[in-house]
Amino acid sequence: MMGTSTILISQRLGLWGVALGLGVSAIALPTLAESIPLAEPATDLPALEPVLPTADAAEVVTLTLTDLLNLTLEGNRELRNQALGRIVQRQQLAAAEQTFNPRLTPTLRVDATRSNSGNGGDAELTPGSVLLGGSDTDLDQQIRLDTTLTTRLGTSFELGLTPFEDGQSLQFRVSQPLLRGFGTAVNEAPLNQARLGETRNQLALRNTVIATLTTAIFSYNNLIDAQAQVDIQTQALERRQQQLDILQALVEAGRRAPIDLFDPERSLADAQRSLVDAQNQLDQANSALLNLIGTDRNLRFVASVETIAELFAAAAAQLATYQPDALVTLALTQRTDYQQAQLQRQQQELDLLVAQDNLRWQLDAVADGTLGDGSRSAMGLVATRTFGDPQPETNRLASDITLQQQDNTLAQLQDQIRNDVIAGLNEAQASLSQVVAAERATLNARRQLEAAQEQFRLGRGNISLFQLINQEEALVTAETNELEARIAFLNSVAQLEQTVGITFDRWAAELEIAPELQG
Repeated sequence: MMGTSTILISQRLGLWGVALGLGVSAIALPTLAESIPLAEPATDLPALEPVLPTADAAEVVTLTLTDLLNLTLEGNRELRNQALGRIVQRQQLAAAEQTFNPRLTPTLRVDATRSNSGNGGDAELTPGSVLLGGSDTDLDQQIRLDTTLTTRLGTSFELGLTPFEDGQSLQFRVSQPLLRGFGTAVNEAPLNQARLGETRNQLALRNTVIATLTTAIFSYNNLIDAQAQVDIQTQALERRQQQLDILQALVEAGRRAPIDLFDPERSLADAQRSLVDAQNQLDQANSALLNLIGTDRNLRFVASVETIAELFAAAAAQLATYQPDALVTLALTQRTDYQQAQLQRQQQELDLLVAQDNLRWQLDAVADGTLGDGSRSAMGLVATRTFGDPQPETNRLASDITLQQQDNTLAQLQDQIRNDVIAGLNEAQASLSQVVAAERATLNARRQLEAAQEQFRLGRGNISLFQLINQEEALVTAETNELEARIAFLNSVAQLEQTVGITFDRWAAELEIAPELQG
């Protein structure tokens, strides 16, 4: 399969060079070879294409970045697990939303009563009289319905009904807090905390999606890197093989000593080893993508050259529009960790509200009674307070301190976001400048190699074979450095978008996002 991948890569070689400006087109070889009959390559020389273990059954798939992101959202197991967790979280919120709904509790009770008195206090106890019931055994049956309701003001209603019992069958109790537990703010605090928790859960899912998308972008860039490295090393190997062929022809013609073959043979072996390393890196990059999308299918991904060119151009154009202050402002509204910290502060405000409420007296207006035969009702005030318990004040102090600490955390996070955004923007801009410098270095190395080859062919300038090999290696190094600079730039832009918190919005229009991943 590696052979198939190399063929596909070679077919895109010209377009890759145009797209990324790597200039990896083959350099013209000395024309002296055309006038000298070439000898057959020595049988002990390494083959041009190294033999590698390959997966022959692998299916080659041309992959765009958008394709990869969609496959990741669909198959990534971490996202699947978090989406499943959202089912429980939504159910927990639904349960909290029913806090002020009526509660109905039916109760069915059956009692067996055995009396031992009668006829002077002596009674014959037999197993039958106990188990089956006798003249001294009674069965008492009761059905009761209890309903409770708590309002947002703290009012508590309790009703008890025994529908099949004669006499008083309805009991009621109404309790209204006047100090502790009074008001919608304190009674809705648990519900509001549950809602804040649900929002935090949504943000946690969004943060995971952003992190996963960013990982996918890095992985795709890594595939681009590994794929282009194979291109570079393949062409370097071809050039060195052709140089060796020419030198062999010169040796066969008696114009060069056999010892002159040693350096080119070493250079060719080094190129073969570098190509093997590059192909291994490509295998690893492909494996990382398979793990990311959660599949065990035997696939061989090939990055779309058209997409590569579009990504680089789009990233460079987008970077030119970024302004530091605007990015910082955007980050403070988009960063999920900052929104989480703000929600955490609101939850701690509710904790402090409840802790302060617990310091007040418990003063309740209470009304209770029964309806039916012999109805009874009563009303009154009930005041309670526990003295000597330090826990309520401890809870209030802890809540107050925690709230102050959260204010410090928010201020620190603001500074960190500003610093991270500015640093990320500077890094992206510096990476783009490094790409420009690397392009110039590659062009210079290519021109130097072409000039050295021409001088070597004509026998001018005292260019030795060793110098020519060094120039060839310098070109490979320059091409590799340019490639790494471009990949570093793409990664820096992706990292900047994650730092600002706009990765999700950046790709939302092009992605197929399942409802369970939208919170």
